[in-house]
Order: sequence, then structure tokens, then C-alpha cells
Amino acid sequence: MDDLVAEMMKMGLLEARSQGDEIGRFVSVIQRLAETVSKDREIHVACRHFLRIIIEETEFENSSILFWDKDCGKLCLVAAYGLDDQFEVISRRYRQDLSFRSGDSFSFRAFSSGKAIFIENSADQPLPEVQNAVVTPVALACIPILDLGVLNLSASHPQEFTTLLKRNWETVGNIMGHLVVGLKCASGAGRQTPSPAREPLNGQAHALPPGFPENKSSELVLDCMPQGICVLDTKGMIVRTNRAIAKIQGQKLPEIVGRSPAVLFQNPAIFDKLLAKASESDAGRVEKTDVSLMNSTGETYAADINLVKLVDSDKWVGYLLVIEDMTRKKAFSDKIIQSEKLAALGTMAGGVSHDFNNLLMAILGHIQLILPEIENEEIRRRLQSIEKAVYDGSNTVRRLQRFTERERDPKAAIPVVDIDEAVKDVVELTRPRWKNLMERSGRTIDIQRDIQQNSLAAINASDLREVLTNLLLNAIDAMPQGGVVTFRSYLRGEQLFLEVSDTGIGMGKEVSERIFDPFFTTKGIGNSGLGLSVSWSLISRYGGDVQVKSKPGKGTTFVIRLARAEPVRGQLVHKAEEGISSFRLMLVEDDPEILNLLRDMLRLKGHRVVALSDGEKALEMIDAGNFDLVLTDLGMPVISGWEIARRAKAKNPLVPVVMITGWGAQYEDTDLASKGVDLMLSKPLSWDKLLNSIERLL
Repeated sequence: MDDLVAEMMKMGLLEARSQGDEIGRFVSVIQRLAETVSKDREIHVACRHFLRIIIEETEFENSSILFWDKDCGKLCLVAAYGLDDQFEVISRRYRQDLSFRSGDSFSFRAFSSGKAIFIENSADQPLPEVQNAVVTPVALACIPILDLGVLNLSASHPQEFTTLLKRNWETVGNIMGHLVVGLKCASGAGRQTPSPAREPLNGQAHALPPGFPENKSSELVLDCMPQGICVLDTKGMIVRTNRAIAKIQGQKLPEIVGRSPAVLFQNPAIFDKLLAKASESDAGRVEKTDVSLMNSTGETYAADINLVKLVDSDKWVGYLLVIEDMTRKKAFSDKIIQSEKLAALGTMAGGVSHDFNNLLMAILGHIQLILPEIENEEIRRRLQSIEKAVYDGSNTVRRLQRFTERERDPKAAIPVVDIDEAVKDVVELTRPRWKNLMERSGRTIDIQRDIQQNSLAAINASDLREVLTNLLLNAIDAMPQGGVVTFRSYLRGEQLFLEVSDTGIGMGKEVSERIFDPFFTTKGIGNSGLGLSVSWSLISRYGGDVQVKSKPGKGTTFVIRLARAEPVRGQLVHKAEEGISSFRLMLVEDDPEILNLLRDMLRLKGHRVVALSDGEKALEMIDAGNFDLVLTDLGMPVISGWEIARRAKAKNPLVPVVMITGWGAQYEDTDLASKGVDLMLSKPLSWDKLLNSIERLL
């Protein structure tokens, strides 16, 4: 394997490891260290295995262990291991005579003081030079191994050592020291080993089962383990616990000593079954995942359980119960699953968005062509409501396509919406769905508005209307006998709060905690359970938040928090003038309905339009004639919009090319100049936007 391939593998390993769960990583390191001691009795062999485990499990690239030699008065190398050693052909040769006397070396300072030293970047804190050094680190950690020596860890790139990370490494150093002490005791060299000056046990140790190891090193290792551990006698009763049990259970240790661990289980029968299986099993080990345990306050939590039968010299001496709290890992797993659901939703939405946007474009185009001819104000008002609903529908599809995006584009202009206007729009748009239905059955819904003056929020108007529509319809569903829905806004500094309250049936804590989860619904079959999840996502994207307050029978209040916005002054919507110049335009669109609509919109403004549904014919006309501007759909059979754009630019690099597509959400923030596209317009688009875009380009 050459150096280049090895370096690529190293970088790949480092990148993958940097994404790992820190807690899970240290649990794995400690478990593997303990397993190594049970196999290796030679201290130098065990130390090398310790280092190999650390290199495999962490982002460090080189490591070494040095023990204090009192005869020569210096720290001497016992073992060294690096990432390169995993590639056998390029194994690094470490200095076997590496040692540190008293002086400025960080290794000696960490050992003599008993305090770990962490250097995140040698550029900020230079490292002392080591003569003939093989490793030149950028980041360094020197961790005392009790009063035996020091563990050195280094990397060729800067490292961030958080408080939690430092504490974890200090724990590893202590555990490693106790394991080495145990090995020296087992080899008969314990008398020559300085006794570690460490704090006594927590005072909760009790008589261990006959035959169970009683040396201090095993006791200290037991207390340092992050999992909850109970030592049981042959009857399955607790005789010893470690500190993690108190942390996990929130329970005083003496209260459970002498009792069965079944008291920790929500269903005590589960432990009885595990104990029976461990007793009868030849392997003497049983495991069970995702078990519900109960802490001292009565709250349940998920845990993985391991029960091991302890045998010493063919003599059964008891059991070891290991409890690993999975609450954080389970929460992390749930977030991953939720992200996968959202990604799947975006994929499904993308598959239908193109066709759906074409339908909306047809509706919008006809409405905007009809509106100038309508004089009846009531008909105009209803057509304008339909027009607004089309825009909202288009934004819904766009959001579903980009559903997994958590942050709003920082470069985008900050939108401003009048809360009062948005509430009025939502009430008007949803009125046919609830007013007639409720009044027909003799029930009424009273909509009340208490909106503070100048309530302007930094959010897209369509997004806010969607959120309020979801909340209003949910409130109405929660009031089957009728009731009152109240919209109330108020300002707190730079924050604007909008409350949507109902007098309905309310909900309990279990439901309210899951109300924003994707696909969660209490309405049965026929409801997607996405309304509130989408609402939460929309508000979060603008830096806001949504909270719910509810009690069964007491109604529900949703509180929306948004950034307050200042009114936009002097901003006028530019509309194309009647007397604009006439240009020769090419329009390519495979959907006849959309083709005719766009053609009519352009011709009504005086443009000369060549409208084609055949991509191959369009290429021929581009080659044969001259056009001032080309508009083309993206997804078409045989010839795509990309090919139309390339051919138009090849004929005349100065001719503007506009792409009109139902997939616009995927290209909104993308520079498409390299593909020959000057402007991307998403369907459905308004008459004004189409004409303004053309005027700007021409």
C-alpha cells in the first residue's frame, strides 16, 4: 500500500470517527480495556493493546505510555502505537529510548502534578522541542496514570477538548492505572508497585460473594464504570452496587442492597425470567434490550440489560447485572428516524410537484386573464381568494420538497407580514369549510381577534397563513359542539407573540409532548399527521418557536414566537407598463394548457410569440431564426429545457434564456449561468412576475 492510499485511508478514518457519539466511544474504550486485561498478563503487552484500542476508537493518531522508573529517576517508554501501525507495511518505528526527566516536558509536568494537560493547538501554545522526535503533534493530551506514569495522546490537527472530554480522558487514565495495578498484583509484583493515592470508595461496598475478587483495583474499576452495575449473590440478591446506579436510579444505594434487582424493573417478572435463563444457560449470560426500568421518582426509562453468571475456578459465586441507560441514545435514534421520515416525505413530494404545479399554473393563469374583465366586486373578491389559495398551494409543495432544511437562506431578504391581515385572510379562506357545516347542525364557531396594532412579523405571508390555517382547523376539530377561537398578539421587546386559543376538549401531557411529531395524529385514518409538524418546521425556519399549553377539558392554546419586523417603507411593486416595447420571443412548453396560457399572457402585452410544444422543432427554429428571448420548460420528452438553453446560447450568447418549471424549488439558490440559464421561474407564476422578469432581462 503506497503512502498516498494510506494517507487517504487515515483521513477517511479520522473523518468518520469525528462524527461518533462521545459517550458511546468512551464506554466502548473502557469495555475493551477491561476485556484486554482478562486476556493479557504481560504489562507491556497489555499497555500496547490499551493504546491500540484508543487509536481505533478515537481521533488521535499517536499514543504512548511511560512509567516512572525510580532507579533512574525518569519516565521511560513502555509502549507506543499509532494510526500508521494499523497499516502493517508502513509501521512507524518509535524511539524506544524515549524518556522524560524533570524539566519543562508536559509529560513530566502531568505526572508530577497528577493533573492532565491538554493542548488544543500548538500554534497557540508551542510545545517543548523533543530531540530526535518521531512524532510532531499539533494537539496533545498528557494524562496521569495514577502515580504509575503518564498516557500521551497526539494528533496532527487541532483538537477541541471540552470539559466533558477532559473528564472522560482523566477517567480512562485512572481506570488504566487500576488495571495495571491489578496485573502487577496478579504477576506477584504488587509489592514493588507504589500504592495509588486515591480517594476511598463511596462507603457503599458490602460483603461480596465468596470467591469474588476483593482487591481494590477491581473495586475502583467497578465504581468508575459508566454503566450501572449490581453484584448479586447466588440467590440473585444485591450485595454491591457502583456509583452509576445511584446516578441512573436517583436512589440511595443502601436502600436496594439486600433486595432483588426486580425492584428496579417496571415489570419485575422480566428480571425473574432473566435470572432463570442465566442460571440454566451453559453460557451463563443473557441479554435484553429496550427494557423499561423505573427510577426512585417513579419515572420509567429504557435500558439494555446484561446478566452474567460469575464462575471462579468452576465454582459459582454469583451474578453481575449491568444496566446501560439508553435514554440519550434512544432520543438520538428517534431524531435520526424523524429525519429519515422527513427526507422520505421530501422525496415523495418531489415526485408529484411538477405535475401539481402545472395544474396550479393552469388555474392561476386563467384567473389572471379573467380578472381584468370582471367588474362585479363580489366575483372579483372570490377570484382573488382563489388566486391567493393557488400561491399558498404552490408554497406548500415547495416547502415539502425542501422539508428537511432547518435554516432559512441567510442571503434572502427578510419578509414582513401584517399579523392582522394574515388572520383575516385565513378566516376568510377557511370559512366555507367550517361556517356552513357547523351552522347547518345548529352549532356555531365564534372567531375573535385581539391583534395589537402594528403587529409585523419576519416571516413569509404564505408560510404564516399555512400555520394559522392548520391551527384554526385543528381548533375547530377540537370543538365538535362549537365554541370560541381567539387570535391574540402582543409584543415583548424584539419578539412578537401570537396566540391561537380554543375552548375545545384539550389534551393530556402524553399527546401534547408528541403533537409536533411527523405522522402523529389522534384523528384516526385519513389524517396524515403532518399539519403541526409542517407548522413547527416553518416557524423554526424563521428563527421562531411554537409552544402548546393544554389540559383535558380546558381547551388548548398554541403560542407562536416570531421576530418582530419593521414596516417596509417606500417599497413599490413594479408592474410592467402597457406601452413596453414589443419583442420576438420563443416559448417552449410540452403541456398545451400551460403553453396557450403563457402565449396569451405575452401576446396581450404586445410581444410577438412563437409558441412550440415540440422540442426538436424548437431547436430547428433557434438555428434558423433570431429571438430576443427564449422561455422554456425544463422537463419535456425527447428534448429537455437544458438542451434548448444550450442551443440558444450557442447561437447567440447574449440572448436571455428563462427556464419555467414546476421543479423550481430545487434550483432557487443555484447559479445556472454555466448551463445557459439566466433566470429560473417556478410554476405557478403570476402574470406580473412573468412580464417584470422579461422586462428586466430585455
